[in-house]
Amino acid sequence: MLRFVLRLFVVLAVGFVISNEVVDRSANYFFEPVSDAYTREAVRGQIHSLVQELGRVDPAGRAAYVRDELAPHYGLGLKVAAADSYGANDEERAEIASGTFFVRDKMQTFVAALPGPGDQWLEVRLPPEPPVGPWVMAAVYSALGLLLCAFMLVWALPIWRDLEALKTAAQRMGQGDLQARARLSRHSSIRNLGDTFNQMSDRIGALIGNQRDLTNAVSHELRTPIARLSFELDMIDREDDPSARKRLVEEMKSDVAELDGMASELLMYARLEHKGDGVALQPQDARGWLDSVVQHAGFDAGVSGVRCEVALCAVREVHLHQRYMTRALLNLLQNAIRHAGGQVQVSLLNALPREYVLIVDDDGPGIPPADRERIFEPFIRLDESRDRGTGGVGLGLAIVSRVARWHNGSVQASESPLGGARFVIRWKTA
Repeated sequence: MLRFVLRLFVVLAVGFVISNEVVDRSANYFFEPVSDAYTREAVRGQIHSLVQELGRVDPAGRAAYVRDELAPHYGLGLKVAAADSYGANDEERAEIASGTFFVRDKMQTFVAALPGPGDQWLEVRLPPEPPVGPWVMAAVYSALGLLLCAFMLVWALPIWRDLEALKTAAQRMGQGDLQARARLSRHSSIRNLGDTFNQMSDRIGALIGNQRDLTNAVSHELRTPIARLSFELDMIDREDDPSARKRLVEEMKSDVAELDGMASELLMYARLEHKGDGVALQPQDARGWLDSVVQHAGFDAGVSGVRCEVALCAVREVHLHQRYMTRALLNLLQNAIRHAGGQVQVSLLNALPREYVLIVDDDGPGIPPADRERIFEPFIRLDESRDRGTGGVGLGLAIVSRVARWHNGSVQASESPLGGARFVIRWKTA
């Protein structure tokens, strides 16, 4: 900490000296005419009085008169001398000729002409500044430096403590403690930095935890179709009946399709891992977009005997990322068709200006309230069986959640007026 304070002190001291010199020189340059005029006005009356009084004294006795009669009563240095002794330049002589006086020695000496013969000038010198020895100045500046250093210590101590807490949390995080957080006072000067670090830590912890869960879930999900494929391959070598072999081939094709679908879901889920702040939401014809997605899901609906339709479209134009939102709506429709009793409805409307609400309803068994948040986690399925008839690998709703987040929105599950489940995606546009 001492090194930090010393470095800061040196920077401040050097900066103070340079700034003081720059300001002093700039002030002298810009305000010298003003200061000169002010000083002239301050002494003009006294010089006029002295010139008038000495004008009544014989030129030969003026020096003695100034020394004996005037100087003891003035706090100024007074002297009468011949004009030639000053070596005045043309500008100074012009000022004398105009009846005023000229200034020398950085506005410390003033010279005016005296009337009468002898060509005499009166010199008025301001009293010198009180002498201050170098040791006194050194002591003053040393005391100033010590006081500045003390104030810096008082200011830097809490910042250093907070930086040490941040450093310790970063070291613990680097050593694998994903729960490490920087605990800073709410009055800390670096509170925003600590909050940013904690947000980063939360994000890293969530990513690592998600990666761990994803790895475990993927290994489990892949094991099931691979085990079936292995079993079917073993069975097809032992089976002589052509119809049985054909059935096994069809089942193997279904397992391969399941693996392919799982790979597609995983790629989509991984692609949506990092939300892009610059996601471009393009305007789309709302009704045309809904109809195209519903039509795409129509085959699954027909196989399952479910009527899938657009119930309401109260928006003419909708802003969205077409590829991702289409995938999210298709996932919701496939999920609804899989569990519906016979009806699935889609609605799109505006809740507020520039806020869109996409609703998917079904008349299936619904979702228990305790599971309505958990179902958006990856590889979570309320039906834990691995039978391919249940459909899905547990990533569909997780993808929907991430797509909603990409759109600066959210997704929620609730009870549908049709008696089953309702999924609502809300998002806003700028």
